[in-house]
Amino acid sequence: MKALRYLLFSFIILSFNHLDAQFQISAELRPRFEANNGFNFTPAKTTETTFYVVQRSRLNLAFDHAKYGYFLSLQDARVWGDDNVASGTTALFNNSSSGIHQAWMRIRLNDNSFLKIGRQEFSYDDQRLLSARNWTTTGVTYDALLYHHQNMGWTFDLGLSWNNDATKGTAAGTGTNTFTVDPISRRLRTLNFIYLKKEIKTNWYLSATGLLTGYQKDKTTSTIYLAGTYGIHSYFSNGNIDSRINLFGQNGKNQKGKQLKAWMFTAEADYKLKKFKAGAGIDLLSGHDASNMDAGYLVADHSFDLFYGMRYAKYGLMNQYVVQSNTGNGGLIDIYPRIQFLPDQSNKISVDFHFFSLQQSIKNPLQADQYLSGSIGSELDVVWTHSFSKELNLHTGFGWYFTNETYASMREIETGSLGQPYFGWVMLTFKPVLFKTEATNK
Repeated sequence: MKALRYLLFSFIILSFNHLDAQFQISAELRPRFEANNGFNFTPAKTTETTFYVVQRSRLNLAFDHAKYGYFLSLQDARVWGDDNVASGTTALFNNSSSGIHQAWMRIRLNDNSFLKIGRQEFSYDDQRLLSARNWTTTGVTYDALLYHHQNMGWTFDLGLSWNNDATKGTAAGTGTNTFTVDPISRRLRTLNFIYLKKEIKTNWYLSATGLLTGYQKDKTTSTIYLAGTYGIHSYFSNGNIDSRINLFGQNGKNQKGKQLKAWMFTAEADYKLKKFKAGAGIDLLSGHDASNMDAGYLVADHSFDLFYGMRYAKYGLMNQYVVQSNTGNGGLIDIYPRIQFLPDQSNKISVDFHFFSLQQSIKNPLQADQYLSGSIGSELDVVWTHSFSKELNLHTGFGWYFTNETYASMREIETGSLGQPYFGWVMLTFKPVLFKTEATNK
């Protein structure tokens, strides 16, 4: 606490020493009650619904100057009652739940360009590949260097990263460049990207993204399996209509070193009419056809990897489809009609329905000589959002998954033993600005 007080004091003094800069202290408190019987897992009939509260707490310090800037976000992400330092009468703290969410500096190179160095969020277009994934209690950040340039309707970003483990900062870690974490955890060794965006009109833009991602082979070698992901995104709006299209391909090596040939296509549109907004979309994530025994086909993996892209809010709020193995590497087809009701500026009610299918056939885990294909169930999601004020809002919802025999077999459970997946939550988000100075010399 003494260190935190010293840090806050230093920032305030710094802000007054730079009258041409802005300094702000803000916070976030986000408790969320959850009733879970199928969020990100498949329940059996004997599975009990679990009830718990997760909470995110953040303190943000922002220093903004014409030439440079700094941002620090301290975070504690926990489940109520998970304190590992506690007694029979009190809970003190969990020494593994707190850390730094963001910590970066920005150096402005000229009127159109800057460098951003440190731990930061990446969020591009509709977040299919690079996302902050705000639903998770911790969120997602990246230790990276970002070069940003924007001029005359063009935006160019270049992101570079190189991850290692703590021993590389000590004498014990010299002489080897291996990443000594377990590769099964699938932690990226390197994430690099180029992003190019062009504003065609005020309400229409096109963008192209190219990612180069790498996973280390294992803990004993510095061999890195590199994969390339590249494609285009289009966004168009004319007031009543919003539309988004993505087309991406993947090649190189997958996380296990196998040749990769995969693709993704998404298209969605919404039409607004007075207090209603109706729309529909389709997502196609390529999968590996287990019934295809052609030698040329078998040398490659055809399952598209979303890396750190958004799952929640794209593929159903039940979070059933997070990684390729969730569909037995058969890929995913998601067709989703949706409707929103906006009675006033403070309330929004959303109803989404997802029809899920396998993009390719997979082996039946329960019957070795059979294949599974077609529908793997559907999902209904209902969400209500209410804004009490600019700082405080309420977010509550319920998801219900309609299973079928193919879904049960894919998840390696007999239909008669399969439970009913559902998930409900109530979440409050409070984001106040605690202190702010305005630049006086502009």
